[in-house]
Formats: sequence, C-alpha cells, structure tokens
Amino acid sequence: MARPQSYFGPDGRTPRPELFDMEAQEEARLWTQPSTKKKDIYEPRIPSSQLRRFFGQVMADRRQLELKGAQARDEEAQLAMVLLKVPTVYTAARDRDDTGKSDRQALADFVAHHARLVKTVADFRAFARHFEAVVAWHKVFEKDCEQADRQSRALESPTRPTGGAPVGKSGYGHQRRR
Repeated sequence: MARPQSYFGPDGRTPRPELFDMEAQEEARLWTQPSTKKKDIYEPRIPSSQLRRFFGQVMADRRQLELKGAQARDEEAQLAMVLLKVPTVYTAARDRDDTGKSDRQALADFVAHHARLVKTVADFRAFARHFEAVVAWHKVFEKDCEQADRQSRALESPTRPTGGAPVGKSGYGHQRRR
C-alpha cells in the first residue's frame, strides 16, 4: 500500500485533500479487513478500541502543542511520534501468531511511516488530521462489514423456530422461581 510521502500541496502550507479522503479511505479499508484470527464472526484487523487508544494519545499531544502555540518546538512533535510508535510496535508484536503474522502490524507500519515523515509541528498537525480521517473512515467501513457479516450469517444459519424463548446459559427459557 502506498502511504503519503508529504502532507502538503505545492505551496508547502495547505494540506493535500487526498490525505483526508482517498488516502485515508485506503488505510481504513486495510484496517477493517477481517481478522486472520477470528473465523466464525467478523472482527476487523484493528478494532475501534485499539484505534481510540492511539488516536486519543495523538489528540492529547496535539492539544499540548497547540497550548504552547509559537513556543512549540519541532523536536516535541518528533518526540510525540516516537512515543506513539513504541506502543503500536509492542501491540503488533504481542498480537503475532505462530507464523509471525499480526493483524495489528498495519497500524504499527502506519505510525512508523508517519514518524519518519513528521519533521515539524505543522507536519504533526497534518498527521493528526489525517489520522482523524482514517479513524472516521474506519468506523464507516467497520459498520458496513459488520452489517454484511450479520446478513451472511443470517442466510447461512437455520431460522429459529417461533413461539419459544431462546434457551441458553443466560437463563432464558427456564422457569422462574416465585
């Protein structure tokens, strides 16, 4: 997958529109592909909970840089990216299966790529907005995939007989004590 090589257009100040649309969609589609570990139900390679954890850190770092305003240094933006890269690499390593593959590797690769790309505070701001767009598209595609999975499982499974409550470990279908 080709990731962006720059955040800004020819003027060097305006973020490229593709960064928030086509490029963000392409990344989100990669992240919402079905997990290689879950075969019976749909689960994205990178769940929303994982994304929120890392996205929350990016937003906190962005707020810190914005509070400093003109006092914010480029080194602080670079440090924020390195500190984001460490837990994503760790998460991918923990997720590896017996063959060495990890569903979370795409997120680690994404962050590592952008850690190399971010050189200035302006770069970090553009990265944060790009990441925000990827997270938004991820949610859209994740919902679409969940709905398609529910529909395909409904077609595959026999219908439940009508007239009775479901029976299972949750206690449904059993007589209540009075």
